[in-house]
Amino acid sequence: MSEHLADELLRALAALYLSQSRWLADIGDACHSGDAAFAACFRRWQEELTMVKLQLHRAENRLLHFVMAPQESRERREARALEVDGREIARLWRLRLEDWFTRIHLSTSYRRLESAVDLDQEATTGDIITDLVALAEVMEITAPHLVELARERDASLLEETAFYRVIGPWRRLGVPALHEVLRWLSETLGEQEDL
Repeated sequence: MSEHLADELLRALAALYLSQSRWLADIGDACHSGDAAFAACFRRWQEELTMVKLQLHRAENRLLHFVMAPQESRERREARALEVDGREIARLWRLRLEDWFTRIHLSTSYRRLESAVDLDQEATTGDIITDLVALAEVMEITAPHLVELARERDASLLEETAFYRVIGPWRRLGVPALHEVLRWLSETLGEQEDL
């Protein structure tokens, strides 16, 4: 039973990697080519990031099933930390995105509420580049671990790597940014359709 659950978790993590890779390639192409058709670009991003969100939920669910399964004979080993410089990744993405947003003449500031149900809360100003950079950073930080899991298919490393090297960074850094980016994309596309 545990082997079946390990395979399901590995497939879910592979799907997450594929979804992340698609969005990273798309945003990289947009920044590199100077894609001025940003509405079409944002529609693709909305679809790709929704898929990332779904694959992340699926991976979390499969991880929970894997962890909760009887573990009499399952060996566990500590996963090695792969050297990835998140600050450098973030710096490079920030430069690319600032340049692209300048070229398409689109404001990066927006108003956000932390909670739509808290009526006493004041809106704060957000920066979409910061949110996009956080997404790109978490995707690039988790990618080497996802590749290693797919290559090794080692169930003894699966729990620790999936939780600490993939789901953990997503929960800490990626999910809040993902929610903000999806909301911003929806609002920005809605504005473009009204024009």
